[in-house]
Amino acid sequence: MAAYKAKSIVLKSYRLGETDKIIRLFSMEHGIISSVAKGAYNFRSRFSGRLELFNVLDCEISSGRNLDIINQAEIIEVFGNISSDFFKYNISQILCEIILKSQSEKSPSVTIFKLLYFTLREINKCKVDEDDSLKKILVFFISKFLKIMGYVPLLECCSICGNNLFLESKSTKLKEIMFSIKYGGAICPSCRKDVERLLYIENQSAKIMALMFSEKIENIANLTIPAKIINNLLNILENYLIFHMDIKIDSFDYLKKIEKIRL
Repeated sequence: MAAYKAKSIVLKSYRLGETDKIIRLFSMEHGIISSVAKGAYNFRSRFSGRLELFNVLDCEISSGRNLDIINQAEIIEVFGNISSDFFKYNISQILCEIILKSQSEKSPSVTIFKLLYFTLREINKCKVDEDDSLKKILVFFISKFLKIMGYVPLLECCSICGNNLFLESKSTKLKEIMFSIKYGGAICPSCRKDVERLLYIENQSAKIMALMFSEKIENIANLTIPAKIINNLLNILENYLIFHMDIKIDSFDYLKKIEKIRL
């Protein structure tokens, strides 16, 4: 069997039989890798503590017929604060599920790998009970992910007629615009009457959304954004991602259940 090396992030894992463990990895060099770590559940396994979720690993892997085989895994970085905080864990699960359901086997994307890596690092740095900061990071991740995948929504102009909305809002004193998931962006008042299922978005929210697509994560992390705007943007981008990527992210539903319990 041909062997190869892969700098990888552990996205998902589950038991296979009594002692083996199936690992879904996202690698900088090889994209999604479905693999098995033989004997991972043995008491004296060489993989002990190394194949945990969100760990960044340097792996040596052999190609297999159905599943590749992990021969060796060395830890590069551990995001230990994520697993110890339930909300951080769930936010990170959303990131991993988006990657698993949108990326192909053995189809690498260095840009998406770096996005996931730096976003997990930022989540790990958050303090306990910083739920709004975590949701802000999630909004950032979804925005950058959509940009990489080529699904940037139109925000400064109407996605139907092309009129500049911010210029128009200054002349007509508009306080909000409407956002169409289907048409991929904001809709001006003239086109609004012909479009169904519009989402409300304030001009301030639209401007912050535009920042999410253009700014670096360090700048976003230091940006103070009201919780109301973050929740609004998260709702819009969740629906936008699901519609245009044609994927269902179950972890979003779980996040909403957690928030209801906390209220």
